[in-house]
Amino acid sequence: MRWMAVGLILALQAAACGAAAACEGQAGSVIFEDTFADDSGGWDTSAVVKPPNLVMTLGKTQVVQIENLTFEATFADYCIDFVLPTSPAPDNTVTAGIILWAQNYDNYYLVMVASNGNVGLYKKSAAVFTTVVQATSPAFKAEPDAVNSLRVLASKDGKLTISLNGTPVKAIRAQAPQGALRFGLMGQVDKPIDTNIDVRVKAYKVTAGN
Repeated sequence: MRWMAVGLILALQAAACGAAAACEGQAGSVIFEDTFADDSGGWDTSAVVKPPNLVMTLGKTQVVQIENLTFEATFADYCIDFVLPTSPAPDNTVTAGIILWAQNYDNYYLVMVASNGNVGLYKKSAAVFTTVVQATSPAFKAEPDAVNSLRVLASKDGKLTISLNGTPVKAIRAQAPQGALRFGLMGQVDKPIDTNIDVRVKAYKVTAGN
């Protein structure tokens, strides 16, 4: 029985390592990478870097959106590692996500993960959001201080492929805008609250993709 126990331990260790490294294996050369050791990453002035995290503080401020002003990407493999705070109420979810294909702050695509496990793709055009798709992912880690990894592959064949913690969520066709496009982050709480809560982003990596 001892060999079975050892085998189980090794399997659990391998599974844990795989879950922790969901953003590893991104294809192509690195365009941008930030583990927030300092504030030199080129983020706009609303970014609050408290090494080793970028912190988006929510409360009475319901939405924080941050774009990178010194790097650009279009067809690329985007990935973030983040920690969501505990939801302030069952009907008040907290979300974190990746902004991509941003022409400015009023026009971009957004992929978000909510504290209830919902994953959504949204298009913001002329400051108005449209829901493209929503799904609930069983791969979401809901325990306190859990690190979740959200990944979006924007491929040259006109497809956005979304995965959470290495598990596919949805692939959908989409047309990239023309011109130089930025990427970034968003944090949101559905309803304003009196006590501040923090969404912590531990890493952001963009590679050239396939």
